[in-house]
Formats: sequence, C-alpha cells, structure tokens
Amino acid sequence: MTRWIFVLALLLVAGCTARNPHPAALTPTAHGDFAHNTLALTWQPGFCSTGSGCTVDQPRKALVGLHGLWASEPHTLEAQGVPVERWWREGCSLLGPDSGPPALDNALSQTLAEIVPHTASSLIVHEWVKHGACFGYDPRIFFAKASALQARFVRSPMMAFLGQRAGMVVTHEEVLAFFRQSTGSDLPRALQLRCETDHDKRVVLTQLWFTLNPDKMGDFPSSPSYLSSPHMQDNCPAQFWLRRW
Repeated sequence: MTRWIFVLALLLVAGCTARNPHPAALTPTAHGDFAHNTLALTWQPGFCSTGSGCTVDQPRKALVGLHGLWASEPHTLEAQGVPVERWWREGCSLLGPDSGPPALDNALSQTLAEIVPHTASSLIVHEWVKHGACFGYDPRIFFAKASALQARFVRSPMMAFLGQRAGMVVTHEEVLAFFRQSTGSDLPRALQLRCETDHDKRVVLTQLWFTLNPDKMGDFPSSPSYLSSPHMQDNCPAQFWLRRW
C-alpha cells in the first residue's frame, strides 16, 4: 500500500508541474472580426537548417516546436482594401503603434525557451508584437494557449507518425493522408506544409500550418477544431526530407 501511495504522489507532482493543457480562453478585446487562426508549428531540425538557422543555444530535443498563433486579416482591413499579403507581412502594425515586449512569468518563459526556435532576434517578441498585441490579449494567456496547442500536437498520433519517419524522405500525400485519417478532417488546407532548401541543398519540411476555428481551439487536434484556409500556402513538393537532429 505504501508503494502505491508513493507512486500516486509522484503522479500528482508530475501533473502539477506539467504544462496546463487547458489555459484560459483566448478572447480578443480589440479587432476580433477575423475568421480563423493559424497555428504554426516548426519541424525544428528542418527549420534550424534553413535560412540563417538557429543560434548555438538552440535546444536539440524537441522535433516539433512553436512558431506562432496568427489571426487572419480582420474584416475591417479587408473592407479597406488591404491585401491579405500585406497583412501577412505587417500584421499588428496596420492596426496601431508597435507594442513593447510581452511580460511573462518565469515558468512560461522557460516553456517557450524550450519550444520556440532560438533565432538571432527574439521570435517570442516578434510574435507578440506582430500577431498578439493588437488584439488586446493578455500575453500570458496568448502564449499559454499557443504552447498548450503545441503540447497537444506532440501527444497526437500525427506526431508519432512524423517522429517514426524522422531522417527519412516522405511524400506529401502520405503526410496529408495520415492527417485526414487520424483527425477525421477532410477540409481542404486544414493542414498546410511548408518546405525550404536546407544548407545541404535538400528540400526539407520546416513548418506545419493548421487552420483553426477560434471558438474551437480547445478541440485541437481533433476534427471540430479545423477550418479550411481560404489561401493556398502549402509549398512542399511531392517528396521532401524530414530532418532529425
């Protein structure tokens, strides 16, 4: 009996120290007239092997990290004729002056340091200034929600499928087919894959972009959470490489 009490105590401690899988609702208090969110997750070994890469202190444990959580263009900007491509480039700067860095507690900052790619300039600050501040979010809830979504994906069958194929060449169709099978969603562009050429001149997966219903993100990664993106942004070829660390 003593042994089982000890085990139960360990499980309770683990539960208390794990990331909260159900943070408070992310509700915009300004410019909330947008249709969907994009959850951008990074395939870390690929992301860090392209462009300017990641800094030397990049953690090399997680295969999937967090890029950001991006609201689609508010309808008020669409009505003004602002092209969606400009919204993608400029984000919150179109709605007001730039914000300062987000104020986050130590625990959340540590979580983000483990999962957000380490780039030359802080990706965390960039994501808040460009994609979060103008919607009136509490930065702690904004990043807690985004990191909770990343954590849910890491525990999903889709993550297991990709992890088993790390270091291999995969086909575009097999990845999307498994997504449809495992989530039950057949909406077009609910998942879009992003690829780039790495420093060895190979085409590698760098990101996974999920189109989410802002009111049903709590259902991610199951079928009710998805919407069909109105824009084709998937640029991966028929075959690409899933790099590993």
